[in-house]
Amino acid sequence: IFPYVYPDKAEATVQLGIYGAASKIAMIMAMLTQAFRYAYEPFVFGKSRDKDNREVYAQAMKFFIIFTLLAFLAVMFYLDLLKFIIGRDYWAGLRVVPIVMAAEIFMGIYFNLSFWYKLIDETRWGAYFSLAGCTVLVLMNVLLIPRFSYMACAWAGFTGYGVAMLLSYFVGQKKYPIRYDLKAIGGYVLLAAVLYVAAEYVPIDNIWLRLAYRTVLLLVFVAYVVKKDLPLRHIPVVNRFFR
Repeated sequence: IFPYVYPDKAEATVQLGIYGAASKIAMIMAMLTQAFRYAYEPFVFGKSRDKDNREVYAQAMKFFIIFTLLAFLAVMFYLDLLKFIIGRDYWAGLRVVPIVMAAEIFMGIYFNLSFWYKLIDETRWGAYFSLAGCTVLVLMNVLLIPRFSYMACAWAGFTGYGVAMLLSYFVGQKKYPIRYDLKAIGGYVLLAAVLYVAAEYVPIDNIWLRLAYRTVLLLVFVAYVVKKDLPLRHIPVVNRFFR
């Protein structure tokens, strides 16, 4: 879509190249979600023969979100190093990385949510949700690229996946209700957002001091995960560090 709607045809290739290069860093999240998909899908359908595994599905969703948030923070906190994966000429596009990574998290959540219509054999809902998300994505690209360039692509993906995710959640709660731990998930999302803001908006000029500061922030998130949800807190000696 981009080359056809961007006003300057010659510049369109340059802008699209910047977006594509910067998005490569965000593909770390895509690889994580794809790995999860390959491991989780056989597990779900293997468990579908049992009477009720909704609690297991809810737990899987929570831990998926926890570890993708951890990956998001790790990439953003060490972007000063990861940016060398791409050429210096493409660094202007690094502002799309958090948006594209968030979009990939939405895609992964949507994948988790998609099992309800597979388990009850109503897969037509998948087509409905995908069509709705795709429509939003395409419209936003067409309407916003002329004004906002590749930033419109990033936000279009974010919004399109977000729409599909929310539709699947709300319809799924009516068709095949699963009690997700929204309070705990919300706590993790809020903590990740606070840590991200703390990392981005505390000015530290020295790169090594900045990385050290962000490492401490990342360890705060890890410590919170261990204290709340990982069995490490039950291990003698180790658990005293998280009391």
